[in-house]
Amino acid sequence: MRRHGAVALLTFLVVQWGLSTIVSAQTAIIPSLSVSERYDSNIFYAPKSLLSPDSKPEDFITTVTPQINIAHAGSLIRGSLFGSGLVTKYINNPSRDFTGYNVGGQLDLLDAVRQVSPRITSLTVRGTYRSVPSTTGFGAAGGGLGTSFGSTSAGILETGQVTNRASRQIYTLGVTGVYQLTGVTTLNAGYNYTKMSFGEQGAQSGGVNNLLFDTTGHQGSTTISTRISARDTVGATATMSHFIQEDSGGSSGRGSFTTITESLNWSRLWTQQLSTSLRGGGIIILPVGSEIPGQSAKLQFVPTVGAAMTYTSFSAEMRDVGAFDGLPSLAGSLSPGGIMAPGAYTAAMSYRFSLVPSFAFGAGPLKVHGVGINATGGITSKLSGQVGMNYSHGSRSAPTSTFDTVGVTVGARYLLGPVLASLTYNWLFFSREADQSLSSQSQYEFSKKIVMLSFSYAFTSPSFFREGISFPSGAGTGSSPSGDGSGILRKEE
Repeated sequence: MRRHGAVALLTFLVVQWGLSTIVSAQTAIIPSLSVSERYDSNIFYAPKSLLSPDSKPEDFITTVTPQINIAHAGSLIRGSLFGSGLVTKYINNPSRDFTGYNVGGQLDLLDAVRQVSPRITSLTVRGTYRSVPSTTGFGAAGGGLGTSFGSTSAGILETGQVTNRASRQIYTLGVTGVYQLTGVTTLNAGYNYTKMSFGEQGAQSGGVNNLLFDTTGHQGSTTISTRISARDTVGATATMSHFIQEDSGGSSGRGSFTTITESLNWSRLWTQQLSTSLRGGGIIILPVGSEIPGQSAKLQFVPTVGAAMTYTSFSAEMRDVGAFDGLPSLAGSLSPGGIMAPGAYTAAMSYRFSLVPSFAFGAGPLKVHGVGINATGGITSKLSGQVGMNYSHGSRSAPTSTFDTVGVTVGARYLLGPVLASLTYNWLFFSREADQSLSSQSQYEFSKKIVMLSFSYAFTSPSFFREGISFPSGAGTGSSPSGDGSGILRKEE
């Protein structure tokens, strides 16, 4: 494992060095490297009372993260992607060493599809791949090393479900397009594919073996929105989701369910800095017919609601849209930006109640309440701070169980010349209660804390860690890049 990790790291750095020399006005390639040290009070993500006697849940972990970010602006296609390796070494648990991978990207195909119809105002493709032994249960707050909690826009697998450390791979793929029906009405259509697969249950670590279910999800949705005033937009959304689940241990435990969701939406721009959105509707769980006891299900109806509020200290129209803006955020990978201008800040809060697939302890639909809060601000020209929090409450039937999850992140980032230093503190609490008559493990509860110090360097772009990195105005025209020679510039605040 150590040899393979060293070879992977060396190969990655050689490729990065070679690619860093191929920089044009249309394509920006930024290799980066991060070294981090963290203390983790519970590396197994499980109650310490259930761990095997020889387990050592507390550990100090060193992680080396080589990464490459690529952005391209052509005449028909714009896009960006990143790939990072996570070479991780444990002091007390060397057998847990692993090499993980994070990959994410997006393609903006608007210029190409406008050749077909000028009414198409957006067409975007996004995708991610993760191969790591554990996840936080929540989306990363802006991505980046150590920022595990505070996401206010999470996917169907990032709703507070937490299970023990186990081998897993996660894939996502999404396509979204917008068509201008009239001057004030648009049609938004999208498709999302999600897949989480675990290794054999024997590969779970710490001596704790939970029921884990490989989960595949297909979601298709359409939204019609109408701008009824300069500040207000209303609309309706219809979504159909189908989930397929199978016991990762290879037993006969498997099943699927399908939902149809209808909701009404209202968004308002109160000022150039403050915006809100509300939605409400219902979810129909389609009946499942089966002769196997416990596999059949009746038609069900569940309400769904959502609310979000965002406040920024600067006008959205004035914000610099960078070449890497909108990239999927994956915890453990380096994200551009992070250092905001002094006095600039942004805060976001969201709430949602919906149905998601349960992939741990039991399969099937899971009702989840989720709240997320995240705030980031610039303290000096080189120092920024961040705080984030998530809370989730979930419940399911057959068998009856509930869970509560709380995650908190507090962190600061400081530029030491071209090096970004980051110090973060994360705290996670998870509690699950099951019907004691149906489960011998009625109480499952643990907490953990992580303190991480990391140092990161972007090889060809000193401005990579500042907010608002973008292509120069000459991108795509064949002109030579200016500035730091990276093909990426930052507009002045």
